[in-house]
Amino acid sequence: MADDLSRRLAQQILRGVKELHEEHNPNTTLSPGTPVAPHAAAEHIGVSPIGRWYAAALEYLEEEGALQPNPRTANAVRQARYVLGERGPELLEDM
Repeated sequence: MADDLSRRLAQQILRGVKELHEEHNPNTTLSPGTPVAPHAAAEHIGVSPIGRWYAAALEYLEEEGALQPNPRTANAVRQARYVLGERGPELLEDM
C-alpha cells in the first residue's frame, strides 16, 4: 500500500507522461498500450528517476493499472520499458 506522498508523486509522474506524450505526439491519443517513459516524465517535472520515492510511485502506478511493463522491450536499452495501462486514462481523468 502506497503512502500519500507516493500517490501524489505518482499522479505528478502520470501527468508528466501525458504532457510529454502531447508534446512529442500531438496528433496521437494517449491510450492503453501506448509506449511511455515515466523516467523521462519524472525528469520533466523535476523529480529524479532514481531513488526510493520514484520507485514507490512507479510501483503504485503499476499496482493501480496505470502503467504496465512493456513486454516488447523488457530487456532493451533506450526503449520504452512501460506502456500505458488499462486504467491510465481513467486515472488521468480523475486528476
